[in-house]
Amino acid sequence: MKVSSHGGHNSIVQGANSGGRKEHLMDREVHRVFVSKLQALGHDVKDDTDEVGTTASMIVNNQVRNINSRKNDVGFSWHLNASNGQGHGVEVLCYSDKEASTAARISAEIAKRTGWRDRGAKIRPDLGVIRSTNCPVFLVECGFIDNESDMAKWNSDAIADAVIYAYFGQSSQKTPSKEISPQSPQTSEGKWTLKTGGVGIGEAQEIMNKLSEFNTKGSLVYEGDGIFYVTSEPVEDRNKLGALYWYLKDYRKWYVELYQV
Repeated sequence: MKVSSHGGHNSIVQGANSGGRKEHLMDREVHRVFVSKLQALGHDVKDDTDEVGTTASMIVNNQVRNINSRKNDVGFSWHLNASNGQGHGVEVLCYSDKEASTAARISAEIAKRTGWRDRGAKIRPDLGVIRSTNCPVFLVECGFIDNESDMAKWNSDAIADAVIYAYFGQSSQKTPSKEISPQSPQTSEGKWTLKTGGVGIGEAQEIMNKLSEFNTKGSLVYEGDGIFYVTSEPVEDRNKLGALYWYLKDYRKWYVELYQV
C-alpha cells in the first residue's frame, strides 16, 4: 500500500512540552519506527513531516501539500496529548463515521499493547490535516505528555506495532512489541541496549554519571534545541542494564526503552 506518515509540529512551532519531554521529538520517534517497520513489510511509505513551517497553520498547510503530492491509500499523523496532568490514554482522530470503527480499532490495539487507557475514536473534521487530504488520515494521540503514568508506559515499538496490526493486519518481527523488563527470561537472540527519551543538559549529565556508577558504557547524542539522548552500549545480558533501567524509569520516572538490537 501507499502510505503517508508524519510527525506533528516542528522545532520552530513546538507542540506540547512537559518535564523535559518535547512532543515534536517524541512523535517523530514513533513516526520513524512506524515508517521503518512498514517499509520492511514491503509498503511504499512517504515521509510528509514538515520541518520548515513557522506558524501552526503553515505547518498544517505544508503537511497537506506534502501528502497530496501523490496518491496515497492512507495517512498517519503522530502527536501526543496534553491537559492539566490528569488526562491519560490514547485516542485516534478521524474525519467521519466512515473511519471511526477503524480509528477505534487502532486505539484499542495501542491501549492493549501499552497499558494506556483506551479513549477510542474521535471524529474531528475541523482539523486541516484530516479534512484537506486526498486520503483518509488517522491522527494518533500517543498518550498525554504531561501525565507521568502515561509516559512511564511510553513504547514507540509497541505503538507502531499496534497500528500496523490494527490497520494492515500484519505483524512486525524485527523488534518486540512490548517493552521487556530487566527481570524477564534471558534469550539468546541479539544484544540489548537502553535508550532514554529527550532530556536537557542537566539530566543528560546525571545519566552519564549513572552510566559511570553502574560501569556501563554509552553515548550522548545531541538532537538540537537543547535536547539530548543517551544510549547504552549493547550487551548480551540485559540484566546488566537492570540497575540503570530501574533508576531512570522507576526512581526518576523518566521515559526509557530497553530493547533488543
